[in-house]
Amino acid sequence: MELKTKVLVAVYLLTGFVALLMTWVHVPAYLGNGFADANIQFWKDALFNANPAGKFLTIDVLFLAFACNVWMFIEARRIGVKYVYVYLIAGIVIAISVAFPLFMAARELRVAATDKGFTGYKIKVVDVITLLALFLISLFAAFAIL
Repeated sequence: MELKTKVLVAVYLLTGFVALLMTWVHVPAYLGNGFADANIQFWKDALFNANPAGKFLTIDVLFLAFACNVWMFIEARRIGVKYVYVYLIAGIVIAISVAFPLFMAARELRVAATDKGFTGYKIKVVDVITLLALFLISLFAAFAIL
């Protein structure tokens, strides 16, 4: 099975959009405080006022975000993806779960534009089923905590 660029870009964009919706439904709880105070309270809640599982996930995502940012800088410079700092800032201000898929979509479009011999990725049906299951688990978890 071959995964085409357009399909992969659509998957990344859909992932970013769903992540935006699912993360930002929680933002209104902080908006009444103004931008700076909202961020301070958010991080206090995420790092200090959370239970151990919440603290674990916050730290896990922060280190994952750092690794994603390192890779985004290197990959952007390597293949010429523009505006890498926009993705970095979006990851901080909006959510890394939104910014990283957007970067990945831009990366795929750049690869397709510069490598004319590229036709797509080889992927197995079991890979598609596994990825779909992981997406559905994420979606279910996000809805469960709304």
